[in-house]
Amino acid sequence: MRRIIFAAATLAALSASMAQAQTAGSSAPSGQPSISTSPSDFSDTSLDRQTNYRRLDDEVAGSSRLLRQFPARLKDIEQGLEVRDAEGLVVGTIAKVANGFAVVASASGVGTVEVDVGSFARNKTGLLINLPKAKIDAMMTRAAPAG
Repeated sequence: MRRIIFAAATLAALSASMAQAQTAGSSAPSGQPSISTSPSDFSDTSLDRQTNYRRLDDEVAGSSRLLRQFPARLKDIEQGLEVRDAEGLVVGTIAKVANGFAVVASASGVGTVEVDVGSFARNKTGLLINLPKAKIDAMMTRAAPAG
C-alpha cells in the first residue's frame, strides 16, 4: 500500500513539474517573436514576417549606430577640426584649445566664440555642438568688437 501511495505522489509531483515547465517554456520574452518548433506550425508567411522584422531591426539599429553621439574628450578636440551643429551644418573650425576651452572660429569669418570642452560631442562625422548654427553665429557677432 505504501508503494502505491508513494508512486501516486511521485506521479502527481512529476506531472505538476512538467506542466509548470511547459507553461514557463511556452511564453516568449517581451519584444521577441515566439517560435514554435513543431513542423506543422511553420508557414512561409510567418517565417517571412520574422525575417523582415529582424532585417528591419538590424537596419534601424545600424543607422542609429552610425550617428550615435558620444561626449568628446579633450584629446578628440584638435586645432583645425570642423565643428557641426545638431543638423550637420558646419559651424566653424577649432582655432585654439587651452584651459578646458576651445575657441571656435566661424566658417564665414564672422568671429570666434569660446566653448567649454564638455559642451562638445562627437560621432562618425566629427565634432558636434548642440546649438543651431544661427545661434552660434549670433554669439560670434556679439562677441566681435565694433568697427
